[in-house]
Amino acid sequence: MSRFLFLSLTFLVFYSCDFDKSQDEKGAWIGGEIINPNSKHVILSKNEKIIDTISLDQNNRFLYYIDNVEKGLYNFIHNEYQMVYLEPGDSLMLRLNTIEFDESLAFTGKGAERNNFLINMFIHNELENQRMRPFYQLPVEEFLTKLDSMKNLRLENLERFIQRVKPCEAFHKITMGNITYDYFDKKEIYPYAHYGRNQVSKAQLPNDYYDFRENIDYNSKELQSYYTYYRFKQRHFDFLSYEAYKNQYPYNSDSFIHISNKLNAIDSLVNLTEFKNSLLKTSIRRFIINCKNPDEEKAALELYYKLSSDESHKEEIKKISEASLKLMPGNELPQLSFLDLNDNKHTFTSLIKKPTIIFFWSIHSLNHLKEVHSKVDELKQKYPEFDFIGFNTNDDIKIWKQTINRHGFDKNSEFRFDQPDKAMEQLVINSINKAMIVDSDGIIIDNFTNLFSVIFEEQLLGILNQ
Repeated sequence: MSRFLFLSLTFLVFYSCDFDKSQDEKGAWIGGEIINPNSKHVILSKNEKIIDTISLDQNNRFLYYIDNVEKGLYNFIHNEYQMVYLEPGDSLMLRLNTIEFDESLAFTGKGAERNNFLINMFIHNELENQRMRPFYQLPVEEFLTKLDSMKNLRLENLERFIQRVKPCEAFHKITMGNITYDYFDKKEIYPYAHYGRNQVSKAQLPNDYYDFRENIDYNSKELQSYYTYYRFKQRHFDFLSYEAYKNQYPYNSDSFIHISNKLNAIDSLVNLTEFKNSLLKTSIRRFIINCKNPDEEKAALELYYKLSSDESHKEEIKKISEASLKLMPGNELPQLSFLDLNDNKHTFTSLIKKPTIIFFWSIHSLNHLKEVHSKVDELKQKYPEFDFIGFNTNDDIKIWKQTINRHGFDKNSEFRFDQPDKAMEQLVINSINKAMIVDSDGIIIDNFTNLFSVIFEEQLLGILNQ
């Protein structure tokens, strides 16, 4: 008998003995097992409000009861996050392996069929989005025909599930929202992907192309924390922002005019307080991290503080901004302490001797760590004038060293921070795709770039030609 099956049966026996006595069950159980855990706890939240932090036992298992559970979507967080759907009376068990978080996530128990369907929808979304590039190059009528066909196949699959499982109306609304807003998202993307951002203002589209916007619900309580809906909203507000200045300037999501239009659009169209505050925070956070003009950053912050009503969000953004302003081009790198594979301590001052690209990687993102080191090897050959140093963002020293040895990375250019959390804050590392370029004195040239950007090599050539 597998460990997960044993755990599931133990849970179900426990559940049936203690809770089947009530005909009016208002709560729900959630539990499970984490393979290769990244920490000793999981977090359960709903609409950005943390319900509880739940400890894992010595076998990396947990079990938790929610009183008076509200029917709908919850966030399950363990380094990464995923959605679970709960209803009163559910007894949901999950099992996941952090190495393949989404792909390994599986459910058993009461409520499992709904949640397995949701995770399969999520994985389908992500795979489909990865394959969309050639479709975005089709003529508009062919693209719309293809998109409608894809949508209809998913609706048929949903209908079969509904006929078989007969879920409640709330679950039906969430799954329909997933299909609808993923469809809307692709329609929003098409003009920009097909014509390019610099030419999108000249796009030739059917007169009714944007009619779908009339059916957008800007204040869906059921969907507000659903990834598909949230991602669509962020992209949609970006495009609405550009439409307000497209006759004056080219598209630039990192510009002050863009972020100010976007924040004002969110404020005017979103009425759900928590949802609005979340959208505002995500938008200003992205702007701050990419901003290279301190005056524009300060002006954008003033607008954000005016529109947001969440004081904890404001404090979080304030800290990010303070760190970001210290990383503006022309400033020195912070003097953080970091270690090499022999546990010798270094600082940026002692290490940097010529123009240097600093990149980051995590042991929890296997594909990225392979791809970024492969890219670095390629760039090293083409641009010997630069040094490349990699920083691991994790706490696990043993696995860090094993990973470097297993993949044959250059041991002379691999380091780990002495205090990873402090370093992540001071260097404003919100994504392992981030890279930084500094000169031979450790003065920042670019505080946020990406090795995989189409213009990255142009940046390097520009520095060499100065």
